[in-house]
Amino acid sequence: MQAIALQGPWRRILLITLIPMVCLIVYVAHESALLPAGFTPLPYNRNRPEPVDEDPTMDSVVKALFQGIIHPVDYANFTDEDGAVYNLSGEPRFREKLGKKVLILDIDSRPLSNEGEIMHENLQWKGLRPLSAGMMSHYMYAMIHGYDYKFIRAPDYEDRWGTWVKVPVMKEALKTHDYIVFMDSDVVFHYPHLPIEWLMNYWNMTSETLAMMAIDPDEPQNYDAHRKIYLNTGFVVAQQSERTQEMFKAWGECPNAGRFKGCEKWKLAWAHEQAAFGEYLRYAFNRPEDIKVLPCTEANGAPEAVHRGGCKGIFVRHYWIDKGLVGRQFADSIMQYLLPRLHQSFQQPGADHIVNAKAEYKFDNADLVHLTEEEKAKLPEDGKGKNQKFEGW
Repeated sequence: MQAIALQGPWRRILLITLIPMVCLIVYVAHESALLPAGFTPLPYNRNRPEPVDEDPTMDSVVKALFQGIIHPVDYANFTDEDGAVYNLSGEPRFREKLGKKVLILDIDSRPLSNEGEIMHENLQWKGLRPLSAGMMSHYMYAMIHGYDYKFIRAPDYEDRWGTWVKVPVMKEALKTHDYIVFMDSDVVFHYPHLPIEWLMNYWNMTSETLAMMAIDPDEPQNYDAHRKIYLNTGFVVAQQSERTQEMFKAWGECPNAGRFKGCEKWKLAWAHEQAAFGEYLRYAFNRPEDIKVLPCTEANGAPEAVHRGGCKGIFVRHYWIDKGLVGRQFADSIMQYLLPRLHQSFQQPGADHIVNAKAEYKFDNADLVHLTEEEKAKLPEDGKGKNQKFEGW
């Protein structure tokens, strides 16, 4: 069969294709000849294997991040990020993790389905609403410690302010769980690796305790009719018991003008269910261990609110001072753990991505050349050199 002759245009296409291929082959075959004589390339591991995602679920990612750093529930003390030490006052009641006996609880009656809100189908960090960041932090906290978590979209009261819905929902949750931890959406655990069992030991939650709440700042609007400061109902740790059920039932029925005369005022007036608890419930349930009052400095406020009675939220931060700060706190609650682990990986022994060229080379105009042994001996031990601008200044 007669060979088919390549026409003019095809010859040009074939020639254009072959030229770069030939150049590449020549370069690979003679790479060392194209480099300056005596030059040693900076170390690089061409065969480093890519990491393999064996279990890419979010649960495994969170557990891997906090593995080995979760604070023991019965440890005698805790040291915060500023070096302050907090000690248990006696023998710990809780010595084992409670797991699913603890319910981390979010309650809201709003749709929360707009862009940036937690029920939106495509939630992104950019545009994340602050209160959705708070709820996501609660979900993460439950995941870290193996607690149960529920977001309850509550029905609306027709005649009460929206925050009243938390009371009957907490009552119902205590029928299925031994302990509930309710948080408003602007409340965040500052140290997610610190389990609630340790905090219950630290705050001395006894078997007779019904609930724990933090006191509010010492300010005029926070006083009840008996000149006592309100307890803040944005963070509630409650324990299952018949008496706890009685308390929550009485609290939910408080505005009905029955047992607690005048409580109907707080259906719509600020501070709603919080005022009702402060004006009536804590006086009706006043056995020594019934209500554990938590310090404002430990379980209320935030550093930005330290001028408000010292309420800086050492363990639990409540951003009533500025709800817009919740997202930043959520990021901080992740980065304070991720950064040390990332840094450990960065500085791992034998890491081939850290190249101390300063110990082996110097510049000769635009070239790197080897230092002599005499030049190496003269290098400053602190690594400082000339014409350097140090970080940020």
